[in-house]
Amino acid sequence: MTGYGRKEVSEADARFTIEIRSLNNRYLDIQVKAPRALAALEARVKKSVQERFSRGRFELFITRNGDHERAGKLAVNEPLARQYIDALRDLQTRFGLVGDVNLSMVAGFQDIVAVAETKEDPDALWQVLSRGLTQALEELDRMRTDEGAALARDILSRLETIERLIAAIRGKAPSLVELARKRMTDTLSRLLNEQPDPVRVAQEIAILAERTDVTEELTRLASHMAQFRALLDESSREGVGRKLDFLIQEMGREANTIASKSMDAGISLDVVHIKAELEKVREQVQNIE
Repeated sequence: MTGYGRKEVSEADARFTIEIRSLNNRYLDIQVKAPRALAALEARVKKSVQERFSRGRFELFITRNGDHERAGKLAVNEPLARQYIDALRDLQTRFGLVGDVNLSMVAGFQDIVAVAETKEDPDALWQVLSRGLTQALEELDRMRTDEGAALARDILSRLETIERLIAAIRGKAPSLVELARKRMTDTLSRLLNEQPDPVRVAQEIAILAERTDVTEELTRLASHMAQFRALLDESSREGVGRKLDFLIQEMGREANTIASKSMDAGISLDVVHIKAELEKVREQVQNIE
């Protein structure tokens, strides 16, 4: 599910801004963008997200505020500078070159002057950063919870539509045998130009009735629906999204079997509507953890 959280936190010279965005994803994908100086804390940041969520793409943007980036110290590599100076004077002596070895010349060489990063205690930084991270994650989680409630209402509405369609199919199913008997009798009468043997017709109808009976499929479909509702009502939701996804696949298989067995255009149309609603539910379930 989608969500957003932002928090600014500071203590002494450690000041951070944490922004988190979550997007829909079947799996857990965590992306962290932070200053290089905080690279050692990236694993801890990801672990904090993993402890709270099991699905979704999370983008975390961590900014270090203040003058920290300018707090490094300039360091002069004196041994390297001495080597450059000695080498230049040696060239001047050997080849009789004119000119002086001056400061601007030496300072222009690579690695003579560099900025040495100030080393900081990662545990001390984490103590501040984790506080802001926790608060940002809580804000994001509240948004996801609100979206989840709306999502549940939409799914339950679609489940009710599917249940009405199942009830309609259940009501039409008993007439399928009589419809098959009439069609077969009419067909045989046209082909034989006489009234067919009623015993033989009854035998064929019995075989056809067994092949077209959708009672088991309807029973399993209703059972899957009941399990789906029970999972939605569970207080512990960890991993429930994948279970719901599996149930939708099973319901789709039962609907396909009903369609293949049915000889009634009305039932076939009901199955088309069931599959359309299942597809919409499947899209929503991808957002559930």
